[in-house]
Amino acid sequence: MLPILLLASSCQDFETDLEVLNQENPNDEILASDPVALESTAGNLLNSWYMTTHSTEGPGAALSTMADASTVSWGNFGMRDLSSEPRVAFNNTSGYSNDITVTYFNSLYSMLTDANTIVAAVESGTEFDDPAMVEMMGKLGQALSVGYLSLVFDRVWLYNAEGPIGEHETGETDYNTAMTYALEKLDEAIAIANANTFTLPEGWLPGVNASSENMSKIMNSMGARMLVGNIRNSAQKSSVDWNKVLQYADNGITSDFDILMDDINWYALIPQTYLVYPGWGRVDMRVINMMDPNTPAYWTDDINTLPESTSADKRLETDYEYLASNSFSPDRGKYHFSTYRYARLNPYIDQWTIPLTEISKSENDLYKAEALLNIGGGDPAAAAAIVNEGTRTTRGELPPVSADAQEVYDAIHYERMVEFAYTGMGLPFFEMRKEDLLQKGTLLHFPVPGKALDAIPEAYYTFGGTSGVAGEDYSNGGWR
Repeated sequence: MLPILLLASSCQDFETDLEVLNQENPNDEILASDPVALESTAGNLLNSWYMTTHSTEGPGAALSTMADASTVSWGNFGMRDLSSEPRVAFNNTSGYSNDITVTYFNSLYSMLTDANTIVAAVESGTEFDDPAMVEMMGKLGQALSVGYLSLVFDRVWLYNAEGPIGEHETGETDYNTAMTYALEKLDEAIAIANANTFTLPEGWLPGVNASSENMSKIMNSMGARMLVGNIRNSAQKSSVDWNKVLQYADNGITSDFDILMDDINWYALIPQTYLVYPGWGRVDMRVINMMDPNTPAYWTDDINTLPESTSADKRLETDYEYLASNSFSPDRGKYHFSTYRYARLNPYIDQWTIPLTEISKSENDLYKAEALLNIGGGDPAAAAAIVNEGTRTTRGELPPVSADAQEVYDAIHYERMVEFAYTGMGLPFFEMRKEDLLQKGTLLHFPVPGKALDAIPEAYYTFGGTSGVAGEDYSNGGWR
């Protein structure tokens, strides 16, 4: 396994050939010495991250169904296996047919290796036309690769161009320590952007005015996302640096961060295609029940059909499409059934070459509101003001919330499930995980892929069902 092999030079337990040719990028000798090749690789880092996180060869689809944000009975991408009821342990064997974690794991470590090489080249004095821009990209690549490994897995291996780093000789560490490292690299990238003036080439981030100023805002919003999203249970919320979350959000985006898709190099399969395309994913009934409490939150065996729902939230009409019948097989569990699909992305699945939102302004603003509720004794009035100025009222046309902490908390959760659940990978899952709302037995993070365990070698393990530590590796509560 490429990511594990990269660590082998400092650990005698790894006994595999290190000379692995990366067919999609220059070989290591060229990459380490040629500024043209290095800059090309730097320009590909954001694309690598985006395509990895939005791929069908990754956890995104399963995370959405595990969170009861989307519902699918099809077996593709692990959606059915990991959303079956009652929840069962994840099949982490190397022979499992769905590629939920392997490619994701390898791609992010490959990205980390490239980012490390770029940073080392800048620090060693390689002559670039704009070394600050290239260094920022390298630091950002380090942050996103390690950050998105931390969000998904129980442990991460940290290393730079010189080898493993940290207390363990192989660089192995827990997801919290890894996220701390990711945010340190992100802060370094932000500092570079703030201290310099440049604009990324169009191909590096299409359709974005990627000036150093705007990149700083995007990175700050990403910091808030990763810091809040890394929480495994509600008890961990008290240990979050909410002042840091507020700092990130205050310095974050002021308009949606949209990337122009070209359907060749940039496209989003998860969640923006397979979870919304007719005949594939539907919106879980729990979300529809949030908008219309008269609609059941769960499809039971005695329900044959459901009428169209009604809601004071205008988004039920603008963003969701009612479907009178189901195409899912009842033999796989009628709890998969739903009367709605997500229709807000219809322009994308019709045209394929339009901008897609990765981080919405609403997402950033709600991190700010949540931070205000958690700093000191909390400031419900200030948090409520942010919620009431946002999509709850502007798009949903819902009444303002009062300055009551619980009411504001509920409104934040509502917006996260209704407004932008189909933008960044895993957002509904991270929200449900943080609030102890994932169904009982749902894994809270993935184990290191079985193929990587075989390569180390290390004994097999997995999470979910009753495997792991309750409340730390799998949910012991849930919304139902």
